[in-house]
Amino acid sequence: QWTHRATVMTRAGEINVRERSELVFAYRQSSLDELVILAAEFELEPDDPTELARRMQKQWIVKKSIQPLGHQHTGCIFKSPRGINAGSLIEQAGLKGYRVGGAEVCDRHANYVIADGDATPRDIEQLIEDVRSRVARRMGVDLELQIDIW
Repeated sequence: QWTHRATVMTRAGEINVRERSELVFAYRQSSLDELVILAAEFELEPDDPTELARRMQKQWIVKKSIQPLGHQHTGCIFKSPRGINAGSLIEQAGLKGYRVGGAEVCDRHANYVIADGDATPRDIEQLIEDVRSRVARRMGVDLELQIDIW
C-alpha cells in the first residue's frame, strides 16, 4: 500500500521498473520474490515524530532481544509449519549451537544461522540440510525453506 514503484533486476540481469499496479504483497510473499530489488519509492503519511520514535524504539528492543544482531546471519531460514514456531522445533531437536564449518545455528533464536568469517556457502547449505533432516527425524515435521537459495 505504501510502495509506489520498485526498480528490479531479473535473474537474466535485465533492469525493470515495476509500478504500483504491478506490485502484489502478501504475508512473506510478493510479486518481487524472484527479483533483486535495486531501489524502491514509497508514499508515506506524515505522523507525530515522537510517536514514530517510540514505535521504532519498541521494535528495536524486541528485535535486539531475539535476533543475533552484531553477527552476520541469514535471517529466519524456515517457515513455521501449521502454527508451530520453526525455531522452537529446531531447539527441541537439540540443534541450538549446532555447527558445520563456519556456520552455526544461533543460540538466541534457533531459526537463524550465524556465519563467522570462515563460513562458506556450502557450510550454510549443509547446516540447513542437517537441520531439516534432524527435525524431520526427531520431531516428525518437514521444514520448508523461507529463503530462496539461488
